[in-house]
Amino acid sequence: MNRLVEIDDGFDFRVLAADGTWIFRFARRAGVVAALETEVALLPVIAPLLPVAVPRFEYVSREPAFVVYELIEGEPLVAEDPDGVRAFVDALHSIDAATLPITPDDWIDAYRAQCAAFEELVFPLLDESLRIKSLALFDEVESLTGFEPALIHSDLGPEHMLVRDGRLVGVIDWGDTRIGDPALDYAWLLHGPFPDWEVDDELRRRAGFYHRLAPFYSVHYGVFTKQPDFVERALAKLSSRL
Repeated sequence: MNRLVEIDDGFDFRVLAADGTWIFRFARRAGVVAALETEVALLPVIAPLLPVAVPRFEYVSREPAFVVYELIEGEPLVAEDPDGVRAFVDALHSIDAATLPITPDDWIDAYRAQCAAFEELVFPLLDESLRIKSLALFDEVESLTGFEPALIHSDLGPEHMLVRDGRLVGVIDWGDTRIGDPALDYAWLLHGPFPDWEVDDELRRRAGFYHRLAPFYSVHYGVFTKQPDFVERALAKLSSRL
């Protein structure tokens, strides 16, 4: 091994590329070790059921907590391969969640708790009008019902969806995967590359909620990691979506 390049230094994981071939993914704090263990147990089960590649862990360390897998070559998705992306999402959501090593949480309770955390940490940075709009958004948590729980990636964005030669070839970073509302996986897809996709109106409504909520996570992250410039950019996005 001759060359290590850091490619991500997030709040949860630090990711290094070795010789342009191997990916080392380190848990940055104790709170995300369980998520990494879920990936270790889950990805070998779902890999044969998906039309794209997912990380295949060649080495798993518990102390310290990290995994190693072969690089999946590709560039972040822009708006390529709508049919391939839709096929991936459909295949993921069609997996029988009852057979998986994941215990579902109470969906609404989880979002109530998340919004309470945002009120504590993010609200001090907002003016009164944004707080009022935020509270109205948080009230929509009670309407996140009526869906059939499915296995979801929970963080489908361009950096986690890899494209090569115009085709979706891989999906990475499954640390947030869980059983929950399929609309969460459409949040960016419907508000970024594929706004004209035909989907159920109720799914589109819930996807809109998750899209508007997403900047709160970014502000929260920036505050925790003491990155004022990052927080400023995230606050601008938050304001534009409310």
